Amino acid sequence: MSGIVIIGAGQAGASLAAQARTLGYSGAITLIGEEPVAPYQRPPLSKGYLLDEIDRDGLSLRAPSFWKDHDIKLTLDRRVTAIDRATSTVRAGGDIFHYEHLVIATGSSARQLPAELGGSLNGVYTIRSVADVDAMATEFRPGRKLLIVGGGYIGLEAAAVGAKLGLKVTLIEIAPRILQRVAAAETSTFFRELHSANGVVIREGVGLDCLVGDDQVSGALLTDGTQLPIDFVIVGIGVMPRTSLAKDAGLVIENGIWTDALGRTSGQNIWAAGECASFPFEGRRIRLESVGHGIAHGELVPFHSGSDSLTTSG
Repeated sequence: MSGIVIIGAGQAGASLAAQARTLGYSGAITLIGEEPVAPYQRPPLSKGYLLDEIDRDGLSLRAPSFWKDHDIKLTLDRRVTAIDRATSTVRAGGDIFHYEHLVIATGSSARQLPAELGGSLNGVYTIRSVADVDAMATEFRPGRKLLIVGGGYIGLEAAAVGAKLGLKVTLIEIAPRILQRVAAAETSTFFRELHSANGVVIREGVGLDCLVGDDQVSGALLTDGTQLPIDFVIVGIGVMPRTSLAKDAGLVIENGIWTDALGRTSGQNIWAAGECASFPFEGRRIRLESVGHGIAHGELVPFHSGSDSLTTSG
């Protein structure tokens, strides 16, 4: 079996597979995901799923029958460890997958708190996957003390959930204001006031010096000298594009996996889509991190025309 092999069963990879079928591609499509669950939405993880208002089925991007109905082979719980460009194959565990066209849609991973700051202690979490949220679910009990590091959307959403469930929540943001990188000052003010009204303590211009504890986190020392007793921590300090697989395969890396405007990488018959990929825009290279971009970029890659198009063969 050859055809299109997609590494990464997230928003971009799933959208790309579906779009290829919509455009009439009739060859084999294999979608490889390292998580044991079918493609799902990530935004609800820090909201409805964390609140237990949405179950796993409610997160699904498509009905379970969609993949079979559209002859898209889902290969889940498999991590791709190598791309061999010479033989046009990828290795996942003990299996080898041959491709005519390869798409890398590996997304991003949450930035981890360095071990020297206490990031390896038990009770320190990030939110990026279903497994991440499942691991912290039992921590959310009324009266417990939660520290959130990072005042972006993930941190603010987790803070809202914690407050709603009766936790004592403190959020710290090293920048002068929350959401500084992604929103206007008026938006920051709105969410600061909303969270404060619901009991969240927000400390702007204050960072984390270190976490303290033996095996389990028990406190935090902030950059202004404040010492906080805490029960657990959620770290929301951004994401990093997952490029190691592409780099090991000899592809050009530049603020993510280098692609042209149509998603083609520096390797023949290899594309990249979604948060792992950078592309040209107004004389510079950019990389976007959003659901909307994942969908749009995933749908763009099989859409373009040309002799090497994903959809001109099969």
